[in-house]
Amino acid sequence: MYALVESSIIIMIVVIRNIFSATEKGLSCFSHITLTMSKKRKPGVLSNTAKQKLAYAAHKKALRREKVPPARPAPSKGKKQNQRPPPPFNKNDCVLLVGEGDFSFALALKKHLGVRNITATCYDDKQALAEKYPQAVDNIAAFVDTNISHISVRLQGTDKEVEDDQGKEAEHEDIDETLSDWENTISAKPGIAAGEFKVLYAIDATKLLKRRIFSKSSRRYDRIAFQFPHVGGITKNQTRQVRYNQELLLSFFENAKPLLTPDTGIVIVTLFEGQPYELWNIRALAKEAGLFTKTSFTFEASEYPGYKHSRTLGNIDGKGGAWKGEERKARMYIFGVEAAWTVGNRKKMDRAGSDNQDD
Repeated sequence: MYALVESSIIIMIVVIRNIFSATEKGLSCFSHITLTMSKKRKPGVLSNTAKQKLAYAAHKKALRREKVPPARPAPSKGKKQNQRPPPPFNKNDCVLLVGEGDFSFALALKKHLGVRNITATCYDDKQALAEKYPQAVDNIAAFVDTNISHISVRLQGTDKEVEDDQGKEAEHEDIDETLSDWENTISAKPGIAAGEFKVLYAIDATKLLKRRIFSKSSRRYDRIAFQFPHVGGITKNQTRQVRYNQELLLSFFENAKPLLTPDTGIVIVTLFEGQPYELWNIRALAKEAGLFTKTSFTFEASEYPGYKHSRTLGNIDGKGGAWKGEERKARMYIFGVEAAWTVGNRKKMDRAGSDNQDD
């Protein structure tokens, strides 16, 4: 019996020793894992997972760089990003100039920009023009100096005295009919350009459609230009003066629009910058007449060699057409014709807006 107990005790001791041995190994492994995890990674050393993520991100960035075109170099600080457009007159344009003063602008278009078809008009009759701008006589002579200039000068030098549109419509119609007959006769002759450089006196830019030379003619103009429109010193009251000039511009826009070449014709107006000209709100006036502002930019008289701004009231002390030597910034506006559906929709929206306000 003692032998049996002794053998049992021995077996138990062996089992317990094996258990403790296994437990020590487990604790050793656990402590090894814990120590490994608790060790701090050296600065700058990334784990394998982090390295893989960085490599993948760099790969995607490289793919995107291949698809996107290379960026343009940044413009230098010394150059302007928005360059001014060239003068809005082409050699083959059919141009109508209204409100000319000493005709230096018309002459600049012909001599330096090479425009071949220009009809230049002024508000004054021939005698009044020569009194206000003596230099206009020489400018007009140079302007109409072509192989048919003698015909043009003879017609434009009619002795009929035209003061204004009121009470003189019959005289206007006689002159207009003569000019129309002359134009048709010349156009029938081969090799001669009809009305290439033409001067018309006593033309009111706000009543173009009342003159048969425009209303009864099928001619349409690619460019209709009005340089520095102004009613003159009618009043010293600035509010009234602004209103008179607004009426001038609005009537001009309404008369010029039907005379434009469909789709491509433009109206050009140049104004001084600053007050009181900004009060005229020229963009809104053009919109009211069915035109829209295509662009505007600084007007540089140097692009039209020989051109000098002429005062509406005439020269000052016979010193030419300069505005007292004033160098004032000016802006040239380009207007196009709104599409018919655009005008209709805008008017509907305006009416709807006014109805809502009434409610």
